[in-house]
Amino acid sequence: MALVKGWQEEASNVVPTSAGCARAQHGGRDDRADALPPLPGPGDHLRCSWSLPATGTTWQVRTRQPLEAQPRAAVTALVEQFERTWSRFLPSSLVRQAADGRLGSGPVLVDLPAGSSRMLDLYDRLYRLTNGRLDPLAGADLVELGYSPDLDFRVRDGAAHHLGATHGRPTWGTTVSHAGDRLRLETPALVDVGAVGKGFLADLVGALLADHGVEELVVDASGDLLVRSSRPVRVGLEQPGRSGHVVGAVEICRGAVCGSGTDRRTWGHGLHHILDAVTGLPVQQVAATWVVASSCAVADGLATALFTTAPQDLARATRGAPGLDYDFVLLRTDGSASVSRGFRNLPAELFTS
Repeated sequence: MALVKGWQEEASNVVPTSAGCARAQHGGRDDRADALPPLPGPGDHLRCSWSLPATGTTWQVRTRQPLEAQPRAAVTALVEQFERTWSRFLPSSLVRQAADGRLGSGPVLVDLPAGSSRMLDLYDRLYRLTNGRLDPLAGADLVELGYSPDLDFRVRDGAAHHLGATHGRPTWGTTVSHAGDRLRLETPALVDVGAVGKGFLADLVGALLADHGVEELVVDASGDLLVRSSRPVRVGLEQPGRSGHVVGAVEICRGAVCGSGTDRRTWGHGLHHILDAVTGLPVQQVAATWVVASSCAVADGLATALFTTAPQDLARATRGAPGLDYDFVLLRTDGSASVSRGFRNLPAELFTS
């Protein structure tokens, strides 16, 4: 069974379909899609659950046996280190210190935890693949639009004249470089790793637990799922704005399923957290995306990239790229949808009418 099947066809193999009333076919009878398990739906062999606070929300780790104190403590320490480094909401974090000029006026050198270069390398690739439309420095645009570290949700005066690369906001391609785990900013700037960071941390948690002998698990990073299981885990794709209702399902044993949507973090008409970094404005044409890939970081990043880059263009750019095999579902705000050619072979299904 192919668990993660990437784009290996021409870009024209994006399959359009309607995303209206959702129904699924099971054994020759119709079942209401909203009767399927909400996201996530791990197999019942993973009966033990441990919850922990992470990335401003609640994560859940499901395993066969209860996690012992030592691996729980190790995961907690890993999460705390990640947030001390990358949280734009924590005033003492390294990225906040770099943005506020507390590490110098530039060039700013930031020594990051070992292994951070893997996430930075992925951001380099996503920045190029999307022609700069996915950019960690777009965090400054979120602040202008009101999604600031202190969560005041107030659009700044004159924001329209400061948003995006088109108005001169520093960009990842011109302002940021890195050598291994050392990050260099030419001038102080806010690095927001929200497009990849949660998935990257989920991968780190999975690897850490594997080092502690935990061979089967589901790491649910509040909707971004890493799966390592001897039996298929069924994951429901939750309909935007309708908690507990699903529009599709994916079954995997090893891999990741990550979703992005505009309904989770909104604070005004047309304002949400997924931006086109070139214009600095929230994307309006896409409502939700889901990506299946081998790692949570890749799935997380590509789910965001699909908001800013047409599926055909992203498929063309990633074809043959090592580590970037993926399948996806994309729902648009006009009710239409696109899926990758290999999606249904995962196995997976999108419920349509």
